[in-house]
Amino acid sequence: MTAESHPFSTTVHASPGDTSEGDRSLDVDSRADVEVVVPATVHTSTASTGSPVGDKGYRWAKLVSDLLTPDYLETLTGTLRDYSSLPDTVTLQLFQYLVSVYQHRLAQDIETYGVDAIDTSVPHLKLASGRRKGSQRLELVLDEDKTKAYLKNSLAEFFNHAGFKEEFARAIGANLVIWALEDIEGSISPNTLQQISLSSLKERCSAYLLDPNSPALQEKISFFGQIYCQDITQKIIDGFNLPNCTLQDIEKILGLKQRPPAETETNLTLEPIAVVPTCIPIASSIRAQLRPDLWQRSDDELAVFHYRSRVNPANYIEHYITNPGDIAMLPWEAAEQIINKFGFDTVKLQLIFAAQTMDQGEPWKSTFTLRASDIIQLLGWDKNHNTNMPEKRNAVASTAYALSCLLVRSVWVEGRGRRQIDASTPIGRMWDVLIDPHGQIDWVTGKIEKPEEVYITISPGLWTKHFLNRAGSKAKEALHQFGYLAKDILKIDPYHNEMALRLAIQLTLDARIRARNQNPYDYRVISLLEEVLPKLELDRALNNKYKARDLKKRWNKALNLLMSLGWRIEFDPETYPDWLQPGSKDTKPQDWRKIKVIERLLQAKLTIKPPHPIPDLLDKIKDPKRPKAMTPATIVESLTGDIMKSARQNQGWSRKEIGGFLGVSADYIGKLERGDRFITPELETKLRKLLHL
Repeated sequence: MTAESHPFSTTVHASPGDTSEGDRSLDVDSRADVEVVVPATVHTSTASTGSPVGDKGYRWAKLVSDLLTPDYLETLTGTLRDYSSLPDTVTLQLFQYLVSVYQHRLAQDIETYGVDAIDTSVPHLKLASGRRKGSQRLELVLDEDKTKAYLKNSLAEFFNHAGFKEEFARAIGANLVIWALEDIEGSISPNTLQQISLSSLKERCSAYLLDPNSPALQEKISFFGQIYCQDITQKIIDGFNLPNCTLQDIEKILGLKQRPPAETETNLTLEPIAVVPTCIPIASSIRAQLRPDLWQRSDDELAVFHYRSRVNPANYIEHYITNPGDIAMLPWEAAEQIINKFGFDTVKLQLIFAAQTMDQGEPWKSTFTLRASDIIQLLGWDKNHNTNMPEKRNAVASTAYALSCLLVRSVWVEGRGRRQIDASTPIGRMWDVLIDPHGQIDWVTGKIEKPEEVYITISPGLWTKHFLNRAGSKAKEALHQFGYLAKDILKIDPYHNEMALRLAIQLTLDARIRARNQNPYDYRVISLLEEVLPKLELDRALNNKYKARDLKKRWNKALNLLMSLGWRIEFDPETYPDWLQPGSKDTKPQDWRKIKVIERLLQAKLTIKPPHPIPDLLDKIKDPKRPKAMTPATIVESLTGDIMKSARQNQGWSRKEIGGFLGVSADYIGKLERGDRFITPELETKLRKLLHL
């Protein structure tokens, strides 16, 4: 294939007069055309198998089939990978080809978007002055040894795939069998070869193929490897789908991608008691994740989750599902696949996102970057030795991906009369998430299957501007609802303590919402279970003694775990007697059979307080005092022209005098006083200071 016909052969604007083949620089201002020639792909035919006919062909084909066992192909693959020149040859061809494609893509992006669109801060790019006055020269400064080593390391993974063994190792192995047969035939007469039994031929060929010290065998393996290196290289290149790759994708393939700067990473060290938002979008999205049974198929075939206020039915939240990077809502069938990914992992990860969000001054403008390895440790997954770290990082990435698909729309008004707060939001993402895995790319799948790290950059959705506006919260102009998260609940294993985790999450959200109640920590068992379990599950327990026994055991186990984590639980002696409490050995009263145990349990009352010092912290916001700025005596009505004129006259100043202080004309002061001009906030501040208002 010639450079002219190759899909990536093109002309780029390079430095005029510089035609050296090794030059990797682009004059970003020049319009002189210099052809960039990429390595041509040579399709060399495989060594002849002789294509024997008749009985000889059958015998030889049978030998090839019998000798190329899975074990032999595995051994041959290892020899090709570890002891032949094939990896070095393929690596060199890939390096030359990919660098030429990368250089072309750089030139293409510069021509389309300008040099400012290129991140020239990376080590492999250098922006310098061009040869012509006022021009710039972008140099590609590669560490060739490091890049080739990265490519060769990636290539080692390519050899391990079954596809390589079945396609290339088998083809090379077949050629080796034919070579062995031809060599055997050359040492005896043709007629004698036909008389040798298949089992004897197989034994003699095996001696050729399995002799590790045979120079002839090593030479043949190297020879056939060289024949197939072009096809292997082309196979890898085709798998890259380079026409659809971005500049950043090619940087990943070449191993040029840099990890995020350390200053962009957020230190993920939650305090034992962390502040988290408990506003309605957080509560509704958690419920949407834990209760897939409550998702509905809308009339227009969309998946939607409704959360309606019990106090004011006009207030509601809706959640939808979308693809990352696309705001279009997915239909039910596609959305259901995402909904099925929701669960305890997504909820716990969202709580981590929420805790980090509270550290941002203006969350709707902020982003933060977390490492998957830190999240693994925070969730307690590092203690699970059944899966390795790359698999755990992938699990974090998959969980973050599911969260990025969750949309939210709120129609929510708080307060009454003049104190109404409209926190309604347009439809948007709960979390904008960028998942950035780092590690060796698998050239078969095109993905980083075993990431050395996954960086997750989170931008909280615009709902935070309506519900977490700190500046507004001080003036009661926005809903700034927050509570406290006991970090230990993140480590509760849902597979062994599902009920405990459900309760801990529900109680965490409830604690802030109920903070102003007279008895904020008092519950009836059924009210809690109705929040965390499907109604069908409760109905089954009421109608089936075995289901009832199972539910009671799960409930008792959950309470015991919460108490071990510092939650304080007190049982109402009248409705929750000692014999009904977890772990009790007390004798049941004589009349205990009058009411089913499960019915007694569901109607029982108890007090559940979060770990210390959460109750004390919530007490401080139970009856918040209004800041002095909010008292009627302090909040002055807007500054009007009449007030301004009266205060000016009381000070004995003319319009010209006060205009001189403010840097405006006397005529402009007159227009302000008549109401012909609006008093800006900046001007109002100055006027109040001058006029002692």
